[in-house]
This record gives sequence, structure tokens and C-alpha cells, in this order.
Amino acid sequence: MKNIFKSFLIGLVLLGSMVSCEDSTLPIDTLYNEVDTSQGIIRTLVFPANLVALTPGPSNRKTSIDMLLEVQEGDGSSNSFIEVRVFTALYQDQDLLLPTEDSQGNPIPEVLNRTLPASEWTPSEFNMLPSYLLEMSTQSIVDLFPDAQLTTPTFVATRLELVMGDGTVITNTGVGGSVATGAYHNAPFLYKTIFLPN
Repeated sequence: MKNIFKSFLIGLVLLGSMVSCEDSTLPIDTLYNEVDTSQGIIRTLVFPANLVALTPGPSNRKTSIDMLLEVQEGDGSSNSFIEVRVFTALYQDQDLLLPTEDSQGNPIPEVLNRTLPASEWTPSEFNMLPSYLLEMSTQSIVDLFPDAQLTTPTFVATRLELVMGDGTVITNTGVGGSVATGAYHNAPFLYKTIFLPN
């Protein structure tokens, strides 16, 4: 009787070990196995100030839009992005619906402010991911839009595009809420700053 029980138990253990070695077909496991980790994000380590001005004034206001950025591709083991493009647009409203107008009353479109090639990004001291301190003086923004009829306040929209090695462009329109505002990713790709031009 003991031998039959032992044989049955050994057979059960062998059967259990063969079944447990199979790949799971659960939907969550399928999702994790098929998720695309070849893309990247631009994580914001230090966000820009909410309010900037053209001159510091008596209250010593900030006169530049500065942010510390970091690029992570996939699991962070590769860095094949080509560049990050920085676009700037001016708006009359905080919802970014009414573009600032020129002297003829025409809305001024978003413009390419600068391009940051991958070669200008330096490894972070904490995790060795490429990082960059982006600094844009308010005077440079005014110079970028010489014909703009600036209102007080004017809202500056800074939009980033991450250009991958395969030509894919990632920006604010292609990320979900958990990436844009989540505590881990902090990658909105779009920043709004209140600007006091006078």
C-alpha cells in the first residue's frame, strides 16, 4: 500500500511540475509578454517655474524657463534616440486655446525653438540615463516671436518631441495619463508657464 501511495505521489509531483513549466495564457501575462518596450520617454526631474517674467523686478522673479530632463528608452539599457526637439508657442489663455496674435491679428503658430542632439546629453550621476538641463531665458522667447502682441499674462507652452533611432517621434499626443502625470514617469512632454512680459 505504501508503494502504491508513493508511486501515486511521485506521479502527481511529476505531473504538477510539467504543467507548472508551461507558459501562462492568462491575459495579464500575455500583456506583459507582448508589451512594446522599444520606445522612450522624457522624464522631468526638475519642473520649470509656474511663473516667469521678462525682468526680475523688486521681488526677484525668475527670468528663465528651466527644467532638468532625462531620457529613458525601454528598460534603460539602451540609448538610441537621435534628438529632442523643443517647440514653443504663446497663448492668451491658460487653456492654450487662443494663440497669441501678431500685429496683423493673425494667430502665431508654434515654432521650433531648438534641437538637442543626443550627443549633448550627459549621463545622470544616479542612474546613468542621458540627462539635460534645458534653460530658456524669457528674453530669448520674446526674441523668438518679434511680432507677437503679448498680453499680460501670456502663457508659454513648451512642447518636447523625442526622436527615436527608427524615426518614431514621441510627444504629448501619444502618451497616456499614467505616463504624463504619474509619479514614476513624470513625462508630460508639454509644459505651461505663466509669463509676465512687462
